[in-house]
Amino acid sequence: MGPSIVGRLPSHNDKDLTALIHDGLPNRGMPPNPAPDPEMTSLVAYLRRIQTRPGAPVERRKVQTTDGRALEGQVLGEGFADLQLRTDDQHIHLLRRSGERFREVTSDTDWPAYNGDPRGNRYTTMKQIDKSNVSRLSAKWSFTMPNAGNLQMTPVVAGGLMYITSPNECYALDAGTGRQLWRYRRPGTPGMSGNASTNRGVAVAGDRVFMETGDAPLVALNRFTVEPL
Repeated sequence: MGPSIVGRLPSHNDKDLTALIHDGLPNRGMPPNPAPDPEMTSLVAYLRRIQTRPGAPVERRKVQTTDGRALEGQVLGEGFADLQLRTDDQHIHLLRRSGERFREVTSDTDWPAYNGDPRGNRYTTMKQIDKSNVSRLSAKWSFTMPNAGNLQMTPVVAGGLMYITSPNECYALDAGTGRQLWRYRRPGTPGMSGNASTNRGVAVAGDRVFMETGDAPLVALNRFTVEPL
């Protein structure tokens, strides 16, 4: 139920993969695995086989919701308590398990712009957090952006989807769980430095998400499918 490893395999040779599996990444939640050499050889061979399969596997699922509807679409992510589906109308549905069914997440209060809303005061209108309970706030999830460097963006949330950026990259996350739904990456321009090493985030309008790249072009993406528009 974790993110696919297929896209990461081409950048590692067999020796690097063996070391990665043996040593793990403890600071990022991947424990070491002391597999014996025969098992490691078979495991690396298996990883190479899935690396060379044509196209990324697409899993489809049909589920029943708690309000009596049926939803069917491509599985973008799944955990023990959550599921993210992109239906054939290209919209993303954020779901939470409720027995044998799923409850669809609704977002009463979003953060659709860098400053929150057009007034720019950066204050939320939510009333659930006040002086009596603010001391009980704690982190619910964290998300690591590989090779991000200096982050200066504000996460933008629209319809329960969170959009975050690093230079020339944009990620879409389920804001309730932090699960990655898609990633867009544009190659950087050689020789760019200074302000090209930071990014202030995205803007959202309708079904589009806009981001500025390190060498200044403005890119519009479909915010559900990551298709460049």
